[in-house]
Amino acid sequence: MKPNYDPVALTVPDDEVEIDDELVYRRGSERFTGFTGRTRYGGNYEFQSFKDGLLDGPSGEITPEGDLVVEEWYRGNFLYGITRKFRQDGTLATAIGYEYGFVVWTVKFDFDGSSVTSTELAEFDETQMKTLGMFRRELPMPPVPGPEYAGDLQKH
Repeated sequence: MKPNYDPVALTVPDDEVEIDDELVYRRGSERFTGFTGRTRYGGNYEFQSFKDGLLDGPSGEITPEGDLVVEEWYRGNFLYGITRKFRQDGTLATAIGYEYGFVVWTVKFDFDGSSVTSTELAEFDETQMKTLGMFRRELPMPPVPGPEYAGDLQKH
């Protein structure tokens, strides 16, 4: 499965982007917008995307041929949205919904990449619910798509 964006062509080297004490990514004195990346041992390419100095948008890993191995989505430095992991043949293996870094659901797929074998919804304890409530009030974001969208590669 190839992404509908080209993180390799849009990448600046990791060492050109620095993170400050407030967890803002900068290239020189400017807040960074764009992709960083590096080639991993084995040839896969690992990338992250940023918007206005924060992790925002798709991040993940692709093969040398440009196929996704994993794609995760961030908003405002939080893992937020649907993370998908793919098998070597390109079929979808798992999808995990994240809200402010918390796993809210997990869907596993059969070897065909489209038949769901299991869906698990997270159960939060009181402390986790308080933390999520605080994030929802202080940093409101759109709702995370539900597990029914796990296989819809246009939803994230």
